[in-house]
Amino acid sequence: MFFNRFLKPFLIIGGLITMYAGIYAINPETALRDMNNLPYDSNYVFLFRHWGVMVGLMGFFIAASAYVVRWRESIILYSFLEKLFMVYLFTSNFFNPETAHLNSSFIPFAITDITIVSYTLGYWYENYRNRTSA
Repeated sequence: MFFNRFLKPFLIIGGLITMYAGIYAINPETALRDMNNLPYDSNYVFLFRHWGVMVGLMGFFIAASAYVVRWRESIILYSFLEKLFMVYLFTSNFFNPETAHLNSSFIPFAITDITIVSYTLGYWYENYRNRTSA
């Protein structure tokens, strides 16, 4: 019952950390420079801002689902799929010589997303076991 017992704090903390990506919508130049050591290109500002709003709102809804139980399963599913894709992108490009210089910039994001994906799998497995043993 570990995963169910700590689900609410997990959703709040994971949501708040994910929500931090909203900084890319507010100030993409500083976010790219300070958080990723990447150059800012104003030609792509709309993409950075869109990504920041999208992921920031995902974090908000993850945290909100700790309190709005009827939202929880759909938010957890969407969060899992979105974060699993980020984990896939990170791992599939980890040894790519063309993107190797970028990998260290994304390690904190990858660790966060790997943790959330792993916890979600544990939560689903625990719920599956509880249903089949009842």
